[in-house]
Amino acid sequence: MWRDIKGYEGLYEINENAVVRRVDGTGIDGRKVSTHVVVSSRTKKGTRYIALWKEGGRRTYMLHKLYATAFQMSENEAIRRLYRGFNGNGEAIHNVCGTLLESLKIYEKEQAEGLNRNDEILYIRQFLEELKTDMEEKKRYLEEVPQRMVEM
Repeated sequence: MWRDIKGYEGLYEINENAVVRRVDGTGIDGRKVSTHVVVSSRTKKGTRYIALWKEGGRRTYMLHKLYATAFQMSENEAIRRLYRGFNGNGEAIHNVCGTLLESLKIYEKEQAEGLNRNDEILYIRQFLEELKTDMEEKKRYLEEVPQRMVEM
């Protein structure tokens, strides 16, 4: 279920998996903008942030704050839900990967048709690589825990 991002209604939406997308419309320069996923970046601490554009200006937001506002919950609850995928069962990571892979296929098709989608393709591939690294680190950690328990 997609919900408008407060202050960016009709421009950006966020879903229950904290995936942000730009909605079909017209850019500030008059170009047609198609719906596409906006890739977030990661801070040194591992939390995610995202840049949104409106009326020619760019503003950066912490992803959990946008999620909390859209789904009417506390920031702490949003943090717990968003980063559970990195600490819990990994379901959130798989949902995000699936959405990104779908977008990547669309961009690659558009690129083959002559549209310039280099930036979008590059950003999605980088993000997928980061997710892969996160999942590998989690797997290594989970393999080490039983070994540590035995050593105690």
